[in-house]
Amino acid sequence: MRTLPFTQLDVFTDRPFSGNPLAVFPEAEGLTAVQMQAIASEMNLSETVFILPPEGDGDARVRIFTPALELPFAGHPSVGTACELVRLRLVDVYQPVTRVVLELDVGPTVVEVAVREGQPVSGTVHQRPPVFGPPAPRGAVAAVLGLAVDDLHPEFDPVPVDTGLRYTIIPLASQRALARVSLQLDLAEEFERRHAEIYPCAFTGQDTPWIEARGLFPFAGITEDPATGSAAGPLAAYMAREGVLPMDEERVVLQGAQIGRPSFLTVAVSGAPDAITDVRVGGRVHPVLKGELFLPD
Repeated sequence: MRTLPFTQLDVFTDRPFSGNPLAVFPEAEGLTAVQMQAIASEMNLSETVFILPPEGDGDARVRIFTPALELPFAGHPSVGTACELVRLRLVDVYQPVTRVVLELDVGPTVVEVAVREGQPVSGTVHQRPPVFGPPAPRGAVAAVLGLAVDDLHPEFDPVPVDTGLRYTIIPLASQRALARVSLQLDLAEEFERRHAEIYPCAFTGQDTPWIEARGLFPFAGITEDPATGSAAGPLAAYMAREGVLPMDEERVVLQGAQIGRPSFLTVAVSGAPDAITDVRVGGRVHPVLKGELFLPD
């Protein structure tokens, strides 16, 4: 029997027992994809990460699994894994901002880790320049969310955006409408095939948090995600293109409040509204437990 150490982190939160939990297995060399998927299903968190020796110029090869499938990229696993690599002294911990390069299936991904007194406290992942799709029909969007068309924001169309993973950014008219979202599973699979996974959001009317969002991903084995960094990036790019998010201005997205796991994701973009060059999503990270998993021979 093989023993695998792991750490569980809470990501995108300023306190433990909130944010999005992440399991990190730092000694995953030799595991098969089938074994990784079985372990991720056993952990039953939004994502579980497996750290492998680098294959190129990065700091580590990283594979990310939900309880149901492998992902080529994800936000809170990137932030949490980079912080864990710093904590384990697998990268330089003497820089106040330490640059970590993760080898993901989407390619090398840079995470900047803030280090205080030798310990990582937060991370910011750089996502790819956005690719925008055509707007999704408002009637189909309202139907898949279990809402009326009037619940959609009158000034912003639902649009698929990809900065590593592809999501349909759906601005709603109010946080009350966001709280009433009820994903219609009989419509969702076809909607996502035609457009992209669903990420509804609403302005809060405050500076902090600026927007509240919900991540509903049942086909990935995640009924509702406490925080989705790979969707907050497309959200930021969308708002920047619409002229609502100024270049290089940092804002905070709230997610997970509807399920008692409030998460706070900082977002910012660089470039120009019609030529965004960099999308950044960040937040704090808290280790909450360490353990061992026993893997049968």
